[in-house]
Amino acid sequence: MKTILVVEDNNDIRNEISDIFKMENFNVIEAGNGLEGYIKATNNLPDIIISDIMMPVLDGYKMYNELKINTMTEQIPVIFISALSSDNDIRKGMNLGAEDYLKKPLNPDELIQATENKLDKYSKFAKRYDDVKTNITNVLYHELNTPLNGILGFSDYLRIRTNELSTESIKKIADNIYTSGVRLDKLVKRYLYYSELKMDSVNITGIKKLRDCDYIDTDTIINKIVASDEYKNRKTDFELSTSPVDLKIKDYFLELLIRELIDNAVKFSHLGHKIFINSYIENNTFIINVKNEGSGLSKEKIMRINDFNQMNKKQYAQNGSGIGLSIIKLIMEIYGVDFEVDSIPNTFFSVTLSFKKFIEK
Repeated sequence: MKTILVVEDNNDIRNEISDIFKMENFNVIEAGNGLEGYIKATNNLPDIIISDIMMPVLDGYKMYNELKINTMTEQIPVIFISALSSDNDIRKGMNLGAEDYLKKPLNPDELIQATENKLDKYSKFAKRYDDVKTNITNVLYHELNTPLNGILGFSDYLRIRTNELSTESIKKIADNIYTSGVRLDKLVKRYLYYSELKMDSVNITGIKKLRDCDYIDTDTIINKIVASDEYKNRKTDFELSTSPVDLKIKDYFLELLIRELIDNAVKFSHLGHKIFINSYIENNTFIINVKNEGSGLSKEKIMRINDFNQMNKKQYAQNGSGIGLSIIKLIMEIYGVDFEVDSIPNTFFSVTLSFKKFIEK
């Protein structure tokens, strides 16, 4: 049974609204003004609030503001009801973030429909949010344990047997600890980026924040990544053919995006096999393609690329959880960019990104 809080200073109207929801099997809580409504909301945490605007002690707008700065009540949807009918009044309520604005006198069917729509919307949002938390928590626990166990195991061995080990043995153990630490640092950063993206992607405000950015140069990002020490053993395998273009995307997300593509190509290919990095304009679209020779995926596995799927895990001992492609897909969804994977097993693996918002140099 859903709980609804009805905040209305007119007793007759409040009773009428309460009766409507009771007939629909809602658990109804009542409040006679905004202050009482705020207190009852914090004490009872209703699923939704129906509130008048013009009330004594604390009006509906002020009550709403108080609810939104309280972490316990900030996610509770609010529907305003009022005899006020000017566009300014409606706009003020919606600008605050209210879920809906219904004019008095109320139509019972419209009131119920509006309430159920908002509850359904928030139910879906809550499920997506819980799924994100569950995925991140589960994968973090398993993936972070591997490098962490390496650090703890080697350091404990070093701590106990320091006097028995040669300088060369100590150096090897220190190298293993460092390698595990670097891996752990990389994993943590990936999951932090993924968490930020995933949390922001479940609401319009978060997506708008991510899209509010300047145009940045793609060649600068690509050249920086290819020249990094991370790929020093594969520099002769890289073949670049790029067109200088500015893209409308946050710089650190573009860098992360391209780095994940190249990182994926490195993992799924052997030393000496070519990795092609191309960018070009075609049909008013800017395309970035990264293709590696060697390992590939079947069509079935390509269709299954999704959050936390790691392909060919038994065949390749690559680091990470397979979150790279998940980050790529999420960035693409947020910035409205097409993502396409093509592959032939044991021949090649290719990822193509298509951008619509760009400035040609």
